Amino acid sequence: MAQEQKKVDSLWNDWNFRISPYFWFIGLEGTIYRPPEPTNFPIPPPPKYDIDVGFKDIQNSIKFALMLAGQYRAKDIVAQFNYSTLILESEAITPLELIFQDNIIKLTYMSGDFGIGYRLLKKKKIETDILLGSKFLYFKIDLTTNLKGDIPITGRRSNFWLDPVIGTNLRYRPHKKIEFVGYADYGPRILNDINSYQFIINAKYLFTKTFMASFGFRSYHLDFPADEAIFNGNINGFYIKIGFQF
Repeated sequence: MAQEQKKVDSLWNDWNFRISPYFWFIGLEGTIYRPPEPTNFPIPPPPKYDIDVGFKDIQNSIKFALMLAGQYRAKDIVAQFNYSTLILESEAITPLELIFQDNIIKLTYMSGDFGIGYRLLKKKKIETDILLGSKFLYFKIDLTTNLKGDIPITGRRSNFWLDPVIGTNLRYRPHKKIEFVGYADYGPRILNDINSYQFIINAKYLFTKTFMASFGFRSYHLDFPADEAIFNGNINGFYIKIGFQF
């Protein structure tokens, strides 16, 4: 009976692939750098605004969202990715409302990371991985406005960034149907003067040997030089994930 129970329990952890669509209830805490309006004069430093908003504050501004995560696990090798896209659009009220009207700000955020590494610890209840990979980020902010309601003008700034990262996974299985998972990575300042790191924690429940759901929290920190930045600060929030393993 003990041998049979051990065999049944191992079947729940006998997987090679996991694919998981998810939704991240994003909040923003930091500084947004707005693109300046076109001008014939020397370009001043980009206007900036300190923000601290949760998902409730931006949910009505969401125009598009796509988020997906996946993992491959062999005996000694592990590979994984995370990808997320979010487009926000809202109307801004400025002190020059009598001159500049219909101020529309559109913020596009895309990020992802990929890592491949070695499974250091492969116990029945505890697993640990070390990964090397890369992380990318794309930010774009558009401003559309009308001069006295008649003359349309626009402004835009965008930034694409790619950097190597080192990361680690930690997984704890107190029960065949329950997992607690943690992930963290750091992007060293090797190729540029950009500081970034993130961490993810979640609790996972397996309804069957194939289908699972998890609830967790993700925090992503960014620090760009001010003359290149569109957003500096923390992007964080809870998320819900539906996944499949096989």
